[in-house]
Amino acid sequence: MSYRIGCDVGGTFTDICIVEPNSGTASVAKVPTTAGRQAKGVLDGTTQALLFAGLVPNAVAGFSHGTTVAVNAVLERSGAAAALIVTRGFRDLLSIGRQTRPHLYDATIRRPPPLVPPALTFEVTERIGPDGTVQVPLDEDEVAGIAAALSEAGCRSVAVVLLHSYINPDHERRVGALVAAGLDDADISLSVDVLPQPGEYERASTTVMNAYVRPVVRRYLDELSSGLAAMGISRAPSIMQSNGGVMTAASAGSGRAVQTCLSGPAAGLIAARAFAKAAGHANAITVDMGGTSFDVGLVRDGEILSRFDGEIEGLPIRTPMFDIVTLGAGGGSLARIDEGGLLKVGPESAGSTPGPAAYGRGGTQPTVTDANVVLGRLRSGRRLGGSIVIDGAAAADAIATKVGLPTGLDPGAAAAGVLQVVNAAMIRGIRRLTVERGLDPRSFALLAFGGAGPLHAVDLARELGIGTVLIPPAPGLLCALGLLLAPWRLDLASTVIARLSTINDDSLARLTHPLRQHAAHQARADGLAAERLTYAVSADLRYRGQGDQLTIPVDAGSLASAAQAFHREHHRMFGFARTDQPVEITTLRLTAIAPPASDDVPMPPPNTNGDPCLCTARLMIDRATHDVPVLARDRLVPGARFLGPALIEQEDTTVFIGRQPVEVDRYGTLHVRLPP
Repeated sequence: MSYRIGCDVGGTFTDICIVEPNSGTASVAKVPTTAGRQAKGVLDGTTQALLFAGLVPNAVAGFSHGTTVAVNAVLERSGAAAALIVTRGFRDLLSIGRQTRPHLYDATIRRPPPLVPPALTFEVTERIGPDGTVQVPLDEDEVAGIAAALSEAGCRSVAVVLLHSYINPDHERRVGALVAAGLDDADISLSVDVLPQPGEYERASTTVMNAYVRPVVRRYLDELSSGLAAMGISRAPSIMQSNGGVMTAASAGSGRAVQTCLSGPAAGLIAARAFAKAAGHANAITVDMGGTSFDVGLVRDGEILSRFDGEIEGLPIRTPMFDIVTLGAGGGSLARIDEGGLLKVGPESAGSTPGPAAYGRGGTQPTVTDANVVLGRLRSGRRLGGSIVIDGAAAADAIATKVGLPTGLDPGAAAAGVLQVVNAAMIRGIRRLTVERGLDPRSFALLAFGGAGPLHAVDLARELGIGTVLIPPAPGLLCALGLLLAPWRLDLASTVIARLSTINDDSLARLTHPLRQHAAHQARADGLAAERLTYAVSADLRYRGQGDQLTIPVDAGSLASAAQAFHREHHRMFGFARTDQPVEITTLRLTAIAPPASDDVPMPPPNTNGDPCLCTARLMIDRATHDVPVLARDRLVPGARFLGPALIEQEDTTVFIGRQPVEVDRYGTLHVRLPP
């Protein structure tokens, strides 16, 4: 049989899921993430999962992987020494930026330093106008001198961002060729390949980020691929992109390395949409709470909310990505009392080493996980991730010493305060993606996953007025599952600045034709039949004179209704629409997708043997202590119904249920109903 592996690396745990697509048989493994040596954790977890499943490596037909190597390189400033080549006169492009203040009324705000220092930014004499004409010829002798300077400095990764190269790439490609010829083992990132769109600052920032992370990502993927091959898994891994699709390891290690920066959270959204759809919900707020972070996503009318720009640590990045709000609020988030006596939680995290005090690995600082242990939501003595046993006494001591003593609260009240603070932060994150976008969270279901998400889901839904909470069968491994449901995907764009009324269906077909050819060529290079591809066309539209735009789908290859759709979306987003104003198109986008091997929701059948009630536990709810049943998740058969409060335990998480009715659907998803 042909098994497929999904592997997601988080800040605390590395999750492995093995699925046989035809039968849906699944086995999972959860191992601590090896900080600084991600590949070791992935290879160790894969070995453990194969042993647990009783499989030999050559039974594996596919390996999909979500990695944090790229984003960690940016966050930790541990990427490659990169250089930047720009048009003469634009040496300070990264330092000047847009001259906007991140926080208008903060007089002390400081922008993060650029990834390329001024000493490694080089100007070259050339100039291409906005219409694509050559205004100043390229000085090739200067480029040769720059290559020599880079060689002397030992810099091998170079970003090339020349003015208006998205209209005419000739100079940029020539510069790249000359640098490659004069610099041994050069990594060249051209903006025309990374982001062929207007906006010099954002284009430069994204291209530089690609050059900064590309060598690191490639080294990691080479190590991972060779390690898998040594195990007997010959198929090279597929890598998750920020847009929810996978690409080959070769693509991820080259011109598209920057597209892996948000790969982990994207995988979770893919699986969350599948389970929400199976549960009968086209609208769902997804919350992924792991050990380090809290990610919020949105599924609206069956589609995952996406965007084409974002930032990492204040650095702009323009790539297709799922619209995810990320907060430093995970199970390992540290609780502390600040100088003013206020309780703060996060964004600092205990990580996987030493981890929360309750993990018994030397951690002494109180965390959200420790607060859940003190309140009884995580039982002392409970085993997590195969090798971690919850130490209730250590958790109570950390909460009492570091939170209770400074505030004069008993441990139970101190732990409840920690949860109140972290829940308030998470609710703000949910409102940023709903209320601030003109959407009512009460019209959505809340689907919670991640190792810590099901512990907080009911509290979040109750505060937001949400009526249904969905807990999929393997919440702590949903990102790994999502990797197996992700399609091959390629996003392409071309700059088209014109009035929408001047473009008809025939000209639209001509404009998209080279994009389709490019997608088909890439698919064939990746070993896919081009005939399997499906295409979706969209356009960035704006009112004439606007500096920003909205991305509008172009249905059935026609622009006839795009203007009206733009007016409606503009009114929903901003409260008004200027229907008397001409609409302009700035960018034409094409998304090419090849379906995954299987899009069925893969889960093992439940164990129907035995009483689901394992024991009882002392649980604090609303400052009162209750004896509640502890249920085994794998013994809750489809159709089962019960009334909380209760704890539901499984290998990868614990689910907290308050005084709400619960029903198990035929896919094993828990439906928790909250009163209006």
